[in-house]
Amino acid sequence: MATTPSLTGSGITRRGLLAGALAGAGSVALFGCGPGGGSGSDRSTLTVAGQSDNLTQVFNPFVPNSAQGLTYANRGQGGFIYEPLVQINVVAIGKDIPWLAKSWAWSDGNKKLTLKLQSGVKWTDGKPFSADDVVFTYEMLKKYPAINLLGVTFSTVTAPSPTDIVFEFATPSQQDFTNIVSVPIVSKHIWSKAEDPTTYTDKNPVGTGPFKLSDFSAQSFLLVRNEDYWQPKAKIKGLRFIAFKDNESMTNALVQGQADWGGTYIANAQKTYLARDSHNHYWAPITGTDGLIPNLTRWPLSDVAVRRAISLGVNRKQVGAATGSPPATSVTGLPMPAYTSQISPAFKNVNYQQDTAKAEKTLTDAGYKKAGDGYYHKDGKRLEFSISFPSAYTDIAARVQVLVSQLKDIGIKLNIDTTTVTDINTITATGKFDSTMGYPVDSAPRAFSYYNDTINPNLAYPIGKATPSMQNIQRFKNPEAASLFKEYPNATTDAQRQQILDKLETIFADNLPWIPMFYWGTYGNWSTAKVTGFPSPQDPYFSPVPNPVVALRLKPV
Repeated sequence: MATTPSLTGSGITRRGLLAGALAGAGSVALFGCGPGGGSGSDRSTLTVAGQSDNLTQVFNPFVPNSAQGLTYANRGQGGFIYEPLVQINVVAIGKDIPWLAKSWAWSDGNKKLTLKLQSGVKWTDGKPFSADDVVFTYEMLKKYPAINLLGVTFSTVTAPSPTDIVFEFATPSQQDFTNIVSVPIVSKHIWSKAEDPTTYTDKNPVGTGPFKLSDFSAQSFLLVRNEDYWQPKAKIKGLRFIAFKDNESMTNALVQGQADWGGTYIANAQKTYLARDSHNHYWAPITGTDGLIPNLTRWPLSDVAVRRAISLGVNRKQVGAATGSPPATSVTGLPMPAYTSQISPAFKNVNYQQDTAKAEKTLTDAGYKKAGDGYYHKDGKRLEFSISFPSAYTDIAARVQVLVSQLKDIGIKLNIDTTTVTDINTITATGKFDSTMGYPVDSAPRAFSYYNDTINPNLAYPIGKATPSMQNIQRFKNPEAASLFKEYPNATTDAQRQQILDKLETIFADNLPWIPMFYWGTYGNWSTAKVTGFPSPQDPYFSPVPNPVVALRLKPV
């Protein structure tokens, strides 16, 4: 669905990436010109295009809208400076990459997670990394919930030795593995001196990652290779991250050869980008579902009849085609074909079908009547709502324009309410919106994890209170679903887990807690004029969005 860090982020996160790929407007001409420009004659330093509207020297990985976000740092893909225990692979599902943790194992009915850490890891200030840093990081998140962006919960975390970590949980928690191991680890010797980690700017970050900060300006910053990195060091010398205000300016930089790598949607990519230079590449592997995300506490989208009418009335192919995205098919909302094996027999090949006549009948049966203005009304109120998204996200804007027209055709008025990249997560997390598009969910190896992020009623927070990790921002409530989410972790066989999943799929199809419309991918755009080694459809080893896993595999031409 939509980054952050969007995911996004338009996802990477989805919003995990969208929110993560932040940056303020800047002139790329300041940093070189010509193909692969941006670094002068140094062809082993890449220019990376990112998105933000306010670039400040804040590298705290636990706060939104920081310079750290410009590096596309988000769940499963972050870590140029601060690294996670495991790199979650959202493209090659099930092929997660050991990182600061070289191995792990569950025990005690999935209520204990033991991880073995790498040896010989150092912080970029030369201090040794140890299990104490890991324990400190997680205990800090527990003490300060505002920076626990992934919503990680645990009973205790201990370090029996300098290379061992043990988490203990009150309930079976294997289904939460992705969030647990994706936390960026910070140093105890530096962060313990920060008076308030929720406001700590961390201007000069000290991490364990393959790159470290060299210089910073209002338009860009340079990360240079960590020569003492614990893994084989990068073959490229550095990454210059440049801030752009929106997708279009990022695209222009990539098309003109002023940026080497990015993670943005490109309209008419074949004509505008790929055909321009044989070195240019564009890939967006499907990793999620997106669509109309309603606030279920506000009328009219609180009415399931309205949600069903919208689902019946839209032409998903046209909505997706606005940005070259494939239409959502399965009524379960799960990204296809990745989740085919987890679809209930009741929903095999049961796909969304447009039926405008049935859509309008659904409204009239629910008591809505069409008035002279061409829109349906009920109890003296017009069937009308707004959709909130950042104006900088031109891909979402293109889809919404199509949706406005389609809903008008079935008597529903949709108003566009744009906001900023900085504000969107606060607005949606606190429930101060009618609807939105661009959901903060990354792909997960299990359908249950996907549903847990999007519709778990146990994560339905009151309006005004931010949802942890941007989960269930619709505030979906359903007693049966709430029980199923609590029951799933205690299941002991695959058959039992699938039975629970089958029931959740039925609840989703019947209630439409959000309305799937198209599948999205983690946009990757890159040039091989200077380096090779990027993932591709032929070698889909990881996400093509700028990330350290890929950066470490790049080789100068």
